[in-house]
Amino acid sequence: MTHTRFNDKLFKTYNKFSKDHKKDILKETTYHSYLGDASAFLNKVIVTNMASIKTKKELKIMLDENHKLVMLSLRSTAYSKTSDSWRKLRRALTIMYKAAGMSAYGDEIRAISNPAPVSERSHNTKKSRRLVKVTDEVLRTIVKDREDNGDQISLYLIVLGQLLGIRPSEAEHLEIISADEDNGITVKIMGSKKTLLGVKQKAKARGLDRILTVSYNESLHQALLRSKNLDELRIKSAQMRIHRASRKLYQKTDKHFCLYSLRYTFGSNLKRQLYKDEGGRVITAAIMGHKNTTSISSYGHYRSGSVGAEIPQVDDATIKQVRDNVGERFGNEGQNFDIGSAIRNREFIKKGTKLALGI
Repeated sequence: MTHTRFNDKLFKTYNKFSKDHKKDILKETTYHSYLGDASAFLNKVIVTNMASIKTKKELKIMLDENHKLVMLSLRSTAYSKTSDSWRKLRRALTIMYKAAGMSAYGDEIRAISNPAPVSERSHNTKKSRRLVKVTDEVLRTIVKDREDNGDQISLYLIVLGQLLGIRPSEAEHLEIISADEDNGITVKIMGSKKTLLGVKQKAKARGLDRILTVSYNESLHQALLRSKNLDELRIKSAQMRIHRASRKLYQKTDKHFCLYSLRYTFGSNLKRQLYKDEGGRVITAAIMGHKNTTSISSYGHYRSGSVGAEIPQVDDATIKQVRDNVGERFGNEGQNFDIGSAIRNREFIKKGTKLALGI
């Protein structure tokens, strides 16, 4: 959702909000982003334009008069939004009401469940347009294009994604622990999938830091050294250049290469080689930087993985932090079993639980 200009003085300051609503742990930029999203939504569903409201009193009156309309509109958008985008909008409206000093209304918004059946929700997400299996031919084509254009940063990021399976945003927080031809390369990856609450309370973090060791590779070593100069802006710019290059090179395809395509392929390779072993799900999740084994369901597919790709070694401390919640649901914690077959046979322990795990 695009942001709209709004008078942030109508709402609580971030410091005031964080003190009054200690359970809503947000970064300040996230807080204002939510307010912008909520304001943009209100401008579409109510007569009054948010930009015309000058005082907090006017804001409260407007929200009170239109609260039922806002709730009705939120429900109706469920059929045109993906599950994630609808939840984000609900979250934005909840934050906005609380920021306006109307927490009771915010709680009502938060209590609304998505009324649209999963089959009737939109599935036209950016993720669906990502290429999820990168062939050697596609990779060579993209790499040559970036070499011809002198785009060295993109080339470094491609190497990091291909050999370490990192999220693009993790490239700026890599630490070389050791690197030599005899012992390989050991690198510490600071997981980027963390909420502010997860940073403050490690037990509640969504993502994991991990230490991976791979065979020595000169290109990887150079990419790791150069990644120290990367920041969020450079990484995002490189992502856009790669995206534009893929669209130009493959104009007739719907799926396009991006840095996340390498992570999907990396996940497929892990599943193909590790899922046959006891504890393989847990090791796969640890390498990918996931705290729960359910999270790896979104990355890659067992049947499309390669048996020849190198699998990094991950440190024991990271493995111990992973919860095998897939195994827990089927009574097979830590054990190897056909998850797809278990789902089809409704073998999960909790009745009514439905899993969509792509293996």
